Amino acid sequence: MLTTLCLLFLIYSILKRPVGWLAKKLETVDWKSLSQDAWEKIVLYSKKGGRSVCRPILQLYYGMIEGDFTVLDKVLIYAGIIYVVVPGDLLPRKILGFLGILDDTCVLIWLFKKLGDGIGPDIVIKVERILDDWFGPEIVTAFVADLSKE
Repeated sequence: MLTTLCLLFLIYSILKRPVGWLAKKLETVDWKSLSQDAWEKIVLYSKKGGRSVCRPILQLYYGMIEGDFTVLDKVLIYAGIIYVVVPGDLLPRKILGFLGILDDTCVLIWLFKKLGDGIGPDIVIKVERILDDWFGPEIVTAFVADLSKE
């Protein structure tokens, strides 16, 4: 029920509809248990998504649990993460292919446009360390190409 309310809040917010009635229902959210639920889904999704897909999701996740966001911003972040990492969504990836990825991407872009400034450098560094643990160190190809020219 809570996840449904969060997703509804996300949709209403994207469509710029009034969310006051939803906000009242979501003010007393237990973020520790909710963030654990999201974490389990992120870990499963990371195996399919890869490093570049996981980066913004993890940044939003740690912004939600460690950042200085309002409760309503946390609701948006949680809903966005769940929308992206849970297989069933408005435009299913398995059926619609690229279009199914496009709606997930649009949700992440919208969230970063709205809340990205609240994700500090400490969260970015933490996420990069986690990604290095999961996928190995990232090799920056432009840097490697520059080195090979010397």
